[in-house]
Amino acid sequence: MLSRLAKLVSGSTDPSPAVDLYRHRLAIYESELGEPEHSFTDSAERRIDIHAFGRDFVPVCQEGSDEGYVLLTNGMSQQRMPGVSGDAKLRAELMWYVREPTPDVRDNLRWLANLPFIDTTWFGFGHRVALPWPPVAGTDFQTFLFLTPIIGPDKQIAEALEIAGDPVEILTVNLISDRELALIKSEGLDPFLDLLDDNDYPPIFDPRRKSYV
Repeated sequence: MLSRLAKLVSGSTDPSPAVDLYRHRLAIYESELGEPEHSFTDSAERRIDIHAFGRDFVPVCQEGSDEGYVLLTNGMSQQRMPGVSGDAKLRAELMWYVREPTPDVRDNLRWLANLPFIDTTWFGFGHRVALPWPPVAGTDFQTFLFLTPIIGPDKQIAEALEIAGDPVEILTVNLISDRELALIKSEGLDPFLDLLDDNDYPPIFDPRRKSYV
């Protein structure tokens, strides 16, 4: 009784289950990536926080450096995506490798994370979102392509993250050209993935990247 009264007087309450899930996801992110350099908290009803983890993308065994950020959404997996088919995972979070966590990059990432619940759809490996204009300044590309992580710590996050018994898919965000999109539509995803390997596709998003087709 006194304990409850003290909480009412102080205004303190136990964290809600929803808040606990945000903390749960962040704890798993931090277990592989360390503490984020920046966190951008969302105040919307469907809350999508974005965490920016600094990273040198040059492997330890190589010389030089390539500094950037791993951006990760926190909140997309709060609910299941509608209409998921086959063996695809019911929940997802998005990851984007960028040079800087600029406002336009963050806005696009948050918009993408909300899109399945706005359009009653779902995202999985190889799915695309085509736009009528380039979403980011400095690029002519206007189609988002979702792949899955190939970098060790990011794969570990994908393997560890689970919400309400559902495994969570981590999808990496990529921008592709109209010609690359046409290749995927005509020949499938594998020939395009081969092109990424052949051209040493940079992990960090480069708005100046030339089309590989």
